[in-house]
Amino acid sequence: EDTAKGGVDMALPHEALLASRRESTHLNVFHGGGFSEAIALRVRDAACENGVEVTMHNLVDFEAFSGGPAQSSPALLLITTVEDEQPCPASAACLRFLRRKSHGPKTLDGLQFAVLGLGDSNLLAVAWRRVDCFGARDCNQAAEKVDSWLKHLG
Repeated sequence: EDTAKGGVDMALPHEALLASRRESTHLNVFHGGGFSEAIALRVRDAACENGVEVTMHNLVDFEAFSGGPAQSSPALLLITTVEDEQPCPASAACLRFLRRKSHGPKTLDGLQFAVLGLGDSNLLAVAWRRVDCFGARDCNQAAEKVDSWLKHLG
């Protein structure tokens, strides 16, 4: 894939940015390093061009963010799924926090968020020796789980 050279379609993050601009002039962007950090930097640049201030965070720090004053600003979480439908280490830390049994249904009440799943169908090709529309759904399982838990907690 040509993603390192700018071959990524950024339509979804731009929509999130435009929505956040209507409500706020600040956006919190959470990434897990590597490829998701590269996408986060592109989101930050686009946001700044549109007058939105961005604070970058590692997903490992999502727990410290939740419940604090920064939670009043919209959040964009870039979640990477690696092979076997598993999240990358930083995404896994965020997911472990979200799954805590001590959280009630209002733990993240009021948090405006968007989740962008970054999966790689090439990993499926190794496992399945082919990629089709049915197998590709597994590429964003980690993002789907994070999205579901964020909805449940807020």
